[in-house]
Amino acid sequence: PTYMHLCLNTQSSLLLLGMNHLYAHKRAFHEIYRTRSVNGIPVPPDQLEDMAERFHFVSSTSELHLMKMEFLELKYRLLSLLVLAESKLKSWIIKYGRRESVELLLQNYISFIENTKFFEQYEVTYQILKQTAEMYIQADGSVEEAENVMKFMNETTAQWRNLSVEVRSVRSMLEEVIANWDRYGNTVASLQAWLEDAEKMLNQTEHAKKDFFRNLPHWIQQHAAMNDAGNFLIETCDEMVSRDLKQQLLLLNGRWRELFMEVKQYARADELDRMKKEYTDCVNALSDFAMGAHKKLSEPLEVSFLNVKLLIQDLEDIEQRVPVMDAQYKMITKTAHLITKESSQEEANEMFATMSGLKEQLTKVKDCYSPLLYESQQLLIPLEELEKQMTFFYDSVGKINEILTVLEHEAQSSAVFKQKQQELSACQESCKKTMTQIEKGSQNVQKFMTLSSVLKHFDQTKLHRQIADAHGAFQNMMKKIGDWKKHVETNSRLMKKFEESRAELEKVLRIAQEGLEEKGNPEDLLRRHTEFFSQLDQRVLNAFLKACDELTDILPEQEQQGLQEAVRKLHKHRGHTCWGDSMRVIRFNCKRNVEIHGKSRQELLPFKEPNLNKAVIKYDMIFFLVASILSCYLRMLFCFS
Repeated sequence: PTYMHLCLNTQSSLLLLGMNHLYAHKRAFHEIYRTRSVNGIPVPPDQLEDMAERFHFVSSTSELHLMKMEFLELKYRLLSLLVLAESKLKSWIIKYGRRESVELLLQNYISFIENTKFFEQYEVTYQILKQTAEMYIQADGSVEEAENVMKFMNETTAQWRNLSVEVRSVRSMLEEVIANWDRYGNTVASLQAWLEDAEKMLNQTEHAKKDFFRNLPHWIQQHAAMNDAGNFLIETCDEMVSRDLKQQLLLLNGRWRELFMEVKQYARADELDRMKKEYTDCVNALSDFAMGAHKKLSEPLEVSFLNVKLLIQDLEDIEQRVPVMDAQYKMITKTAHLITKESSQEEANEMFATMSGLKEQLTKVKDCYSPLLYESQQLLIPLEELEKQMTFFYDSVGKINEILTVLEHEAQSSAVFKQKQQELSACQESCKKTMTQIEKGSQNVQKFMTLSSVLKHFDQTKLHRQIADAHGAFQNMMKKIGDWKKHVETNSRLMKKFEESRAELEKVLRIAQEGLEEKGNPEDLLRRHTEFFSQLDQRVLNAFLKACDELTDILPEQEQQGLQEAVRKLHKHRGHTCWGDSMRVIRFNCKRNVEIHGKSRQELLPFKEPNLNKAVIKYDMIFFLVASILSCYLRMLFCFS
């Protein structure tokens, strides 16, 4: 296949070169065919047609021929990889020699398979061949050729499947041979050294021999490991190496057999110590398990979702460990019977009592954990729901406190205030519903535990305290909301009272201002002013000031300044109005008295001189008396304003 691959590669290169020349000749022929002459010399028509047919045949078959060459090239490239893998495999699955030669084979395998990425290389070649074969079959159109190609592909696939499995297993086989050489060499060296020391100990005292051969079971295992490794190497190595191994094993096994017949009783003593240690360790493990399980099954437990969930996890762990403990108990029972055969009656009775107590404890654990696990799992369902409701409840309470804090300490626009009020109402309603669910869940838990016969050691004190705390938090929350609503209602009432008193005061001041700006007969104006301002008393202003004081007590400090400014302006406006009214009344009185005085003087003109002087003096006295009184009133207003 390699030679064919090289030949096909050469043919493909030549074919590609020829096709390039063909394209050049084809262009030249098209020019000749068009002019029907060469260098001005006419070409016979039959010769032109013959050349055209030949060009057409070559052009139509060249691409298919090139595709076939590519397929054949890839085919023989793949076959060369298969042949190479088979030849390498034959060199690796031979009868092996010493460790060094096997190590060289492993290095050769790694270099060929792994360093060159042989499997990846084969897979890439196969995939390209598969695509090329499909294109070649479609282009050729021959049924027979298609069957031949598919047959080759199927056979190659099956051959590679089997071959790749064998090639992949070579490394593990070589590594196993090397590992057995290492194991064999180590055990032979250590066993030879120990045999020399052991043969010398045969002449020592009984106590010394017993102490030396206490670890005889270990050397029994080493001897068995040596024989296993040696027999494996005898089967896999060549004849010369196998003969040397058989000879060495024969000598060592002979020495071992002679020694073992002399000292095998010491192995039994060490085995008894080993069994006693195994018995003690297993009894301690079973006792610890039984005590721990009994503690989990019977100790008081505060009822909560987390505690019950942790208990369920512990019980599930016990459930998984019970079969293991049963198996250990059966094993240790057999060990105990073996030990009692070589122990005193007192020791045997003590062991039987211990085993009986362990069996009773394990039986109690098996009888109790299953119903407790089932009912704990059933209890966990309402506890989980109760836990969720409690969490949701305290989240809602926290949100309510945040909303109340914002509403109490921060100035809000009417839109934001309304939004917060709606949020507060929604949270309050949610808290009420959640509290109802908490009470219902608490009742379900209490009812379940009352009816249970295996949950009597569960303590509900913590759960009751949590429910009571939730009730307290709910009542406190409702009180805070109620106090806030009362505060809001009080604020609204005082604000309404303030607005009403301000509106009344502004109305009075507006009417007074209009009266001050009114024009007309002084006597009529004086009469109307006197009537209006005689009815105007201090109670309107007092009511407004009282509403201001009450509102100031409840308003935040940043809002009090604006209120005080508004009050100051209204108060100033009222003072100006009263001052203007007083001055206008004085002016009206002055004008009226002047008019009366002038009119009286005119009326007295027809009288006689003596009488006239008396009348004038009389009216002058009246006029100046009134003027004096008005002047005093004016000064008094200045003093009080």
